[in-house]
Amino acid sequence: MKRKVDGRLPREIPPSMNSLKPHSALSSPWGKLVNYRDAAYYAQRYGAVFSAAVLQAYRILVPDYEERAEMMTRDAYRRLGGEGGTYRIKQYYDAAVKDHNFHPFCLGNFVGGLQGDWGDETQCMYGRVNDMGTYRVEKELDYCAWDICGSEVCRATTQSLLACADVFAEGQEAGPTLEYHMVEARGCGDLHCRIVAESREKYPMPEHKFWEVFGPIATADQIKYTPEEEMLSDPEIYREDCDYRYVSGTCEEHTQEMLYPNVGTTTAATYIIPAIERHIERGDFTSEFANHVLRCVCEAAGKAVFGEFYAVKGARDWLGVPEGVNDGRVAGASIEMYLQCAGMSYQIEEFNKDTVIYKIDRYPMAGLMPNMARVPVAYIAFWYGMTKSLVNAQWSLWEEGSDANTIRIKIAKKIDKFC
Repeated sequence: MKRKVDGRLPREIPPSMNSLKPHSALSSPWGKLVNYRDAAYYAQRYGAVFSAAVLQAYRILVPDYEERAEMMTRDAYRRLGGEGGTYRIKQYYDAAVKDHNFHPFCLGNFVGGLQGDWGDETQCMYGRVNDMGTYRVEKELDYCAWDICGSEVCRATTQSLLACADVFAEGQEAGPTLEYHMVEARGCGDLHCRIVAESREKYPMPEHKFWEVFGPIATADQIKYTPEEEMLSDPEIYREDCDYRYVSGTCEEHTQEMLYPNVGTTTAATYIIPAIERHIERGDFTSEFANHVLRCVCEAAGKAVFGEFYAVKGARDWLGVPEGVNDGRVAGASIEMYLQCAGMSYQIEEFNKDTVIYKIDRYPMAGLMPNMARVPVAYIAFWYGMTKSLVNAQWSLWEEGSDANTIRIKIAKKIDKFC
C-alpha cells in the first residue's frame, strides 16, 4: 500500500533515551537539524527576499517614488496609531505598557524608543541604544535583514515607530513631542541604520513632508558612531555576555521566547501589502490587476532564488536531501522548513515521490495583521516559481481545496501549455 506521507524520525525523545540531551532545533523531513538561532535568521532573511519581490510589484503598480513613500508612511502610522490602530486596542496597549515598564517619570513620546528597541531585537536586528531621554533618542543598528527591500520600507518603519510613540505618550504625563528620523539606513547603503528622535521645541528644524524622514537633524554633533570592527554579531538573546537575555533601559527582560511570532510574521511586506490595499480602495487600480502583477513578479523571483545550479546544491545540502530524490518533496521540504522557522502552523496531508500537499494556517501566513489577506497570492506564486528551478520544470505548485481557515497547496507533475 502506497504511503501518503513518507516515514520520518519522531520529534520527541522517549524517556528511555534521556541520556541524549534534547536541543532546540528544527528538523527537515530527512532529519537535518537547524538550531533555533539559525532558524530565526533564516525566517527573517526569507521574509526579506519575499518582501523585496512584493515591493518591486508595488513599484510597477505605482511608479512614482513619492506617491509610494507617502502612502506607505501614512498607512504605517494609521495602522498602528490611527483610529482603530493596533496600539489603540486596549489589550495591546496595556501589554506594551506593562512589558516596557513605562515609569511615572517618563514624559512625552520618547517612550516609543523602548518599543523600537524591543521590536528590533525580535527581528534579530541587533545594535545599541546610544541615547534615551526626554528630549532625544538615538538607536544604532548593526544588522537589518530587510536592507535588501528598498528605502520606502525604511521610511515606513520610521513612521510606524512614531505612531507607537504618539499613542504611548497619551498615557504618560505631558512632555515634549519628539520627531523620529532615520538618519542612516542600511537599505540606502549606509553601514548602520540609525534612528534619532528630537524635540523640536529644544532642537528646532524646518518643517518637512510626512514621508521625508531621512534627516537632516539638529543634533548630528551628538551622534555616537560605532566603527565596523566594534559592531556586534548577534542580538542580546544570543550573546553570553548578556546572559542570553534582552534587557532594556527600564529593566524589561526577555529570553528567546520574545522572537515569536514576530520573527516569522512581521516582514517588510506587512508595510507594502496594506499600502497596495489602500490604493485599491482609492480606485487607483483593481484588485485583479494587483494580483496579476504580484503573481508575475513573485513567480519570477521564486525562479531566480534557485536559478543557478550551485543554489540548488546548497539548498539540498541544507535540507539533507538524499541522493536520488529529485521530485516535489524537495520543494515541499524547503517550504516546510520556512514554515517551521517562521513559526507558522501547518499539516502534512501527503509527502511522497508523486504528490506533496500541505495545509497551512491562513491567519499567521497572512501576517497577523489587517489588510494582509493578499499575502498568500504572492507566496503561492513565489513557491510555484521556486519549484520550477529547485526541482525541474515538470513540477508545479498550485492552490487547491483551500477554505476560510486554511491554505492548501499541492506539488505534483503538471503539463500546462499556458504557463
